[in-house]
Amino acid sequence: MTTFTTTPIFYANGEPHLGHAYSGILADICHRYQRLAGHNDVLITGTDEHGKKIASTAEAHHTDIREFVDQKSAAFSALWRPLVIEPDVFVRTTDTYHKAHITEVWSRLLAKGDIYLGAYSGEYCVACEQYYSERDLNGRQCPVHGREVETISEPTYLFKLEHYRQSLLAYYHANPGVITPLHYQEAIIEQLEAGPLEDLSVSRINNNWGVEVPNDQEHTVYVWIDALFGYITAITSQDGSEQDIANTVHVLGKDILKFHALYWPCLLLALELPLPRKLVVHSWWTIEGEKISKSNPDTIVNPEVFAKRLTADGLRYALVRQKPLSRDGNVSLSEFIETVNADLANSFANLVKRNNTLITQYFAGHISQDNAIALDDECLLLLSSAEEYIQQAATAYQSFSPFEVTLALKQLLDETNGFFHHRSPWLMNKGKGSQHVRQTCFVVANIVRQIAIAISPITPILAQSVLSEFGLSLKTLKWESVAFTDEVNVTGAKSHFQRVK
Repeated sequence: MTTFTTTPIFYANGEPHLGHAYSGILADICHRYQRLAGHNDVLITGTDEHGKKIASTAEAHHTDIREFVDQKSAAFSALWRPLVIEPDVFVRTTDTYHKAHITEVWSRLLAKGDIYLGAYSGEYCVACEQYYSERDLNGRQCPVHGREVETISEPTYLFKLEHYRQSLLAYYHANPGVITPLHYQEAIIEQLEAGPLEDLSVSRINNNWGVEVPNDQEHTVYVWIDALFGYITAITSQDGSEQDIANTVHVLGKDILKFHALYWPCLLLALELPLPRKLVVHSWWTIEGEKISKSNPDTIVNPEVFAKRLTADGLRYALVRQKPLSRDGNVSLSEFIETVNADLANSFANLVKRNNTLITQYFAGHISQDNAIALDDECLLLLSSAEEYIQQAATAYQSFSPFEVTLALKQLLDETNGFFHHRSPWLMNKGKGSQHVRQTCFVVANIVRQIAIAISPITPILAQSVLSEFGLSLKTLKWESVAFTDEVNVTGAKSHFQRVK
């Protein structure tokens, strides 16, 4: 069975920033773990390129709209390679096949009677290009941008959101944990239980830059249908069907939770389609407490600059090591450097180099599996502990909690380093017996090899560098490919991760 992991379909009205990179890194970690676990997983990303705001921004830059979105989409496409992310699909809402798909979706919803022409009056945020109910606002301020909203009335096509409220509420009650972390699902349930939902505006008038409503040329299809159905456009481009949305994990920021956890499933229910397997919701990275956002230039952080300073692996690790998904975090380069140096350079890479140096020096790069038969109690105790930590890491991946993965692996590294220093295998010529040293190096080699496999979804370059020294490749490895007491063959002892200055 093919599974799918998605980033949001990013709004292409500005340059990508660290917030976009964070979503992409989390999605790539989920994707890499799925493949490591033996699944044929497809990574989807893309850009949402329609709307009045994009047209206005292009005009303000004295640029042709098509040229403008081509430039911005290319910038998002170029974001991924420096972060060691290789999407399988990059969908654009301006693509011809996507627009044809949206026209077909609209016609189906219209035929069912779920869309009708009406009028909408409400509080509108120009920066978000969306209406907000009074309960969602902070006074008259947009909850995302902090800007004052405008009261706007205009004709619009409306989707009968309330028709599907009870069905969606029952689904969430029957499937706890389909949104993670769980408190985000509880928040949506509370909103659904609060009472009737207002019908959803799904078209815009006086906007020529979008997919034309097939039954009304004065309107264009709004983002709730245009961008969200981009996920299915991407799936079908890979020979999947719209039913495969059931095998899909969406990774998204908390600011677009409502769109994905309320509007999107109601639209799917209206078309009698299954709902996504999982929504993985993350909080924000902030600059001095302010959300990183294209609309706030003071918060823009170029992820490529951070990746060059920390390395791609360093940035990926720091972003997931510093905080769990549920908590906002303030960007601090000095804290990132400290974390990366402590965990990747000192605890992991340095241990690998020191242990492999001893194996090549004393045992010609080879320790046979026979050594597992007579391991002393201290060795057996550490191996037992290591198996528990690696299982904790697997459970954390399955729970979509990369922060917990890093905690488990850091604890294992701390114990393994303590074991290594306590047993001092480098003193073989100064009183430490050959068997003692051989067993120590054998156990440490097996553990760091397992750690390299386990950490590979987060730090793929470092992991492959370590595994190559053991004659292994991530291209052929699966999570349980290597046992804890396999023979050890080492081809060298290089520095796998340089300290960040």
